[in-house]
Amino acid sequence: MNSYLVFRIQFLPMKYLLLITLLFATSFPVNADTSLYERGRAYFYGDGVEQDYEKALLAFEHAAKTGDLEAITAIGIMHIIGVGIEQNDSKGLEYLNKAANQSHPKAQYYLGAMYYLGIGVPLDFEKAFSWISLSANQDYLFAQHNLAEMYENGKGVSKNLEKAFEYYIIAARKGSVESQIKVAEMYKEGIGTEKNIEKSEYWLKQIEESKGISQ
Repeated sequence: MNSYLVFRIQFLPMKYLLLITLLFATSFPVNADTSLYERGRAYFYGDGVEQDYEKALLAFEHAAKTGDLEAITAIGIMHIIGVGIEQNDSKGLEYLNKAANQSHPKAQYYLGAMYYLGIGVPLDFEKAFSWISLSANQDYLFAQHNLAEMYENGKGVSKNLEKAFEYYIIAARKGSVESQIKVAEMYKEGIGTEKNIEKSEYWLKQIEESKGISQ
């Protein structure tokens, strides 16, 4: 399954994807100097402490009171997933909207995904495109890959293979294997860019190197 494509999976798998990508996990020692957000993340993943979603939520809620947009986004996702708190799409969307309207790229991306899937809101590709564009233009990698797909397939926007290639190559250069595959294919076939076998082979090599690192 393409981990970047929230859009292609059904509701329950999406919840698990959100769970995995909620907070790009890094281990933090939980001590007096740990920020409330980092403390919540540690409890969420069980990094250095026993995993406890309720304690994670409590830490995020305290952080959110200080205006921490990462924490506000995390609370929204926890409502949508239904961990540490009763599942509630409407409440989750409320938090995502709050952070997204303050230009938080992760919140904008997930809000766009909700509109793309029609979860908690009417399915609306144009609104999905709008939010994902805002996120992508703040260099959020997941959004950049998905924006490319929306341009490629004409979802929420007129089909534009040149724009699709533009965003695919941005994401590819940041290490997105899915985008690297698309860039290699587009160079090989001359889709959205001039045909260039040498560049196609370069990106295929990058893909193999990425796979080797991940194994």
